Amino acid sequence: MARKEEVGRANLKTFRSLSVEEEQTQHFLMREREESIDLPCLKFPDHPEELITHPVIKSGWLDKTPPKGGRRFQKRWVQLDSEYLRYFQNNKEVYSKRMVSVWCINTVQSVGDQRFELITQSRTFLFRAETNEQRADWVVCVQKVLDSRQQNGGRSVFSKRSVVSNEGFLDMMSPRIKVYTVIKDHRVYLFKNRQEYLSGVGITDIDLRKASLKESSRSFSIITPYRTFSFLVEGEAERRRWCVCLSQCVSCTVPTVRVCDRVWSVESNRVCADCSTEGTGWASINLCVLLCEQCADAHRCLGPSVSKVVSLNGQLWTEELLKVFLLLGNSKVNEFWAANVPDAEGLSVNSSSSKRLKFITYKYLHGTYRKQHHLTGQQEALNNALCAAVQSDDLMESLSLLFSGADVNCSSGIPQFPSPLALAKHSRQTEQVELLQHHLRSDVVVSEVTSARSQSGYLFKVASSNRPITEHKARADFSQRWCSLSTGVFSYYKTEQMTSRCGSIRTSGIICLSFNSPGSHGYEHTFQLYTDEGRVYLFGSDDISTIKEWTRAITMAVLPPALSSVCGLCDRLGRLHCAEGNSGVGWFCLSGYKLQVLLRDNVQNIDLRKLHTLSVCDGAGGVMLGWRGGCVHVCSDHRPHFPGWLSSLQRAAGSGTETLSQQQLTESGTPISIQRCIDHITRHGLMSVGIYRKSGANSRVSVLMDSFLRDARSVCVSEEFEVDDVANTLKRFLRAVRHGVFNGAENTHRWLSATDLTDRRAKISQYQTLLSSLPDVNRETLKVLLNHLYCVQNLCEVNQMTTRNLGIVFGPTLFQTDGSDPRTSTVVEEMIQNYCAIFNVSEVELQKQLDATSLILHKLSEQQASVKQPSHTICAVYLERKDEGADLLVQVGVSVTAAELVLEVLQMRGIEPPAGETWSCWEIQEKDDLERELHYQEKVLPVYFSLSPESHLLVRKSNYSVDIKQYLSDKVEVCKAGALQVCEVKGDKNRNFNSRHCELNNATFRLYRDMQGSQVEREWTVQELKLFHGYRRKLRPLTPWGLTLFSDQQQWYVCCENEDELIAWMATFLSLKHGGNLWME
Repeated sequence: MARKEEVGRANLKTFRSLSVEEEQTQHFLMREREESIDLPCLKFPDHPEELITHPVIKSGWLDKTPPKGGRRFQKRWVQLDSEYLRYFQNNKEVYSKRMVSVWCINTVQSVGDQRFELITQSRTFLFRAETNEQRADWVVCVQKVLDSRQQNGGRSVFSKRSVVSNEGFLDMMSPRIKVYTVIKDHRVYLFKNRQEYLSGVGITDIDLRKASLKESSRSFSIITPYRTFSFLVEGEAERRRWCVCLSQCVSCTVPTVRVCDRVWSVESNRVCADCSTEGTGWASINLCVLLCEQCADAHRCLGPSVSKVVSLNGQLWTEELLKVFLLLGNSKVNEFWAANVPDAEGLSVNSSSSKRLKFITYKYLHGTYRKQHHLTGQQEALNNALCAAVQSDDLMESLSLLFSGADVNCSSGIPQFPSPLALAKHSRQTEQVELLQHHLRSDVVVSEVTSARSQSGYLFKVASSNRPITEHKARADFSQRWCSLSTGVFSYYKTEQMTSRCGSIRTSGIICLSFNSPGSHGYEHTFQLYTDEGRVYLFGSDDISTIKEWTRAITMAVLPPALSSVCGLCDRLGRLHCAEGNSGVGWFCLSGYKLQVLLRDNVQNIDLRKLHTLSVCDGAGGVMLGWRGGCVHVCSDHRPHFPGWLSSLQRAAGSGTETLSQQQLTESGTPISIQRCIDHITRHGLMSVGIYRKSGANSRVSVLMDSFLRDARSVCVSEEFEVDDVANTLKRFLRAVRHGVFNGAENTHRWLSATDLTDRRAKISQYQTLLSSLPDVNRETLKVLLNHLYCVQNLCEVNQMTTRNLGIVFGPTLFQTDGSDPRTSTVVEEMIQNYCAIFNVSEVELQKQLDATSLILHKLSEQQASVKQPSHTICAVYLERKDEGADLLVQVGVSVTAAELVLEVLQMRGIEPPAGETWSCWEIQEKDDLERELHYQEKVLPVYFSLSPESHLLVRKSNYSVDIKQYLSDKVEVCKAGALQVCEVKGDKNRNFNSRHCELNNATFRLYRDMQGSQVEREWTVQELKLFHGYRRKLRPLTPWGLTLFSDQQQWYVCCENEDELIAWMATFLSLKHGGNLWME
């Protein structure tokens, strides 16, 4: 008995200790509620160690208490030195999320497993290491710093007695937040409030020694090499006070005599390279020009990606950089940049700011006045010339080549020194190294170096030809060759032991790789290489894995990194001449009906079946591809590879009587032939007696059928065709298409067997299961067709087409049988009867659709004397909100834009918006609580036809137009990066929201795997995404400020911290998607 009591007391004691620890943990979490501020860099330092002002004692990844009392820790890069403990978003960032002065830390102690806490006067910071050993190491290091502080004495900058140059609240513009700002010595310190300043807990600090100051009427900006900090102030006096203090700090950071005197020792460096003003205090270190203050301001407007402006007072000036400017000089550099400046366009001392910006934009960004290099347009020759120039002391030639199109990351062809930078270092050309480093992009270098592959083995080869190899090559035509791919050269030998080559191909000269269909030649699997010299090489093997290894290796060697990183094995790849490409060349990768195109900086993924235009230009012989969001004109080429490209693109774009998945499709995924027939019959034939039972004129049906089979997207069903002609064409197409709607004879038995079920629920469930097994195009086609037939049978009193009659007509058609099996008719009849249950259509939505159909028919009956063109449709649109019976019927043509629709609806209701008020057309998805504002130039009909039964169009005021305009008004470069809560949904699978680093830049949206931004998980162009405001109903977001991104069949739900962040992300996305043209003026 005593033993039981003793055990009970021990258990109670343990329970109480756990409760106390949990209570303490919750207390710590509550004290960490305030979230830190994210200050992401637009550019990361090449040498981070140069930024360290105090030796780092310890650094590494730790888990930190999450904001807002959450239970999930967040991974942060933590850094400890003798003055501060800071933590960052990742190990690349320059500016911390939080910094804690060690002078203000009272205690460091362990708490529970793997955790430790830093206790200051006002805050407790809780961290967690991966192991207890790591935790102990951190505690020991922090304690040593605290002990050293007590022994040496001193005082923190975060103190009431600390002497500072200026302090006070400022409004930071990005992110939008009020911060308490302190200027001391050569640094600016940011705090959330004055209390935190006195408590020793800051956000970050800005080193003014590598910064410049830019002033405007109501604001000023501190420009660093890594990001720009912009602040708003109240009143001119307040702005002047801050700017005077900052200017003094910037100017006194380093002695300027040494740098200026040495730079000005070259006479031409004493006058501005752009306006010839005496006195140069600034330099663009990548363009190699010295500037006056006014021209430097114009250069900053171009952005650091074009011109990297630094002060001669800064500490970026290394001995090598000084030598670059001494060897070049403004006079010599202007022989390249300003070789062709007309007298009327040059700048003078008194030129206005707008004229300076215009001239400098033309001079550097567009290269209007620069000297034309004799190798311009010859990429390989430019690259080779750059590799040669960097090994000499000719800096001017290297500069000219770099800005004439030479790739700073090109391959030198030398494995030991693979890049121009490596060659310059090997040749000990330190000034060339300095010049190249200001043009390098380290991510591209890494991708190119790691993408280099080698391959060797036996293949069977046919003698090369200067014409396309279209005839069948027997096995006897092939000869065995030992092939090797290495260091940019594809070589082939008689045997593996031979040292003399039979021939070779430089990978840079390969303009096309084509993978042939199995059985095209004597060897089962073959591929062809086309060179820029017009030669064609055919290789083969019976082993598919061998061919795949070779094509994969050649793909990695030939394609640019941006495309080779996203494309897999494909049917055809290479480069083609096109006006939209970089230097008139685009890279194309074709796999089935998917085409990936690299035109300049990003990869476009195109479903060729959904092209809006595919036309061959008779005169020039080129081909025009137009899709939703872009177009490209591929120029004709007389070399053998071009006819193969043309036929491959036309074949992949869909036509003929192939399966439904291989047809030309609408944006919603329905074959164009079927959709246009249904649209025509809906507009003109729903009340036609005996529709689908009567036969049209065979001659007209054949003409229309042949037109659809040749090129459906070019067909417009005109008035010369009767309704019965179109109806018969639809039936003939459904019967002729390969495998039919139900995807082949092997599936027919399962569909017909469903008629044996007697229970209605079981039968509907079986039909839904069979539908889910169909390809996406077949399933969407069946839904559209049955929706149409449901509307037809609802008018059976007029058209005499009951459900039974439609089943008799369409049963044998859809199953492609002779009609002897009555179950085919039964399946179609039952699917029409149970259309709502099978496709989950609510009664409300169905009634809405039927009412709209009735109104259309009523309208048409009044206008039978002048039947409207097939290019017009009557659309139901709501004003401000959706009320029963409150929809407006508007006749919409194919060219009607959202702005025109809004104007017509407002005029119908007699509404005249006041000046400055923006009204827009919205796509509303009621089921998921989503809404999308249509761009004012967006065509209405494609949106209307793609609406689901749970969606509608709505005209109302634009919610955020004023906020978005205000946000974009002061943006020189539109981009956005930061942390978002993201939830990915595939199908009906819901997931939790996770913190992810996201970026919107250069018309591209990037989603990273983690908060550190170390690895990109997904990347889209903004043109292939749709942005909706709101969340799906089933989700449980952290805040109400949400956005939804649609990409093909996938949705990403994004949760913003507050409404300002929501506006910032929306504004950036829409501005990039529409090129800044958001609303009609």
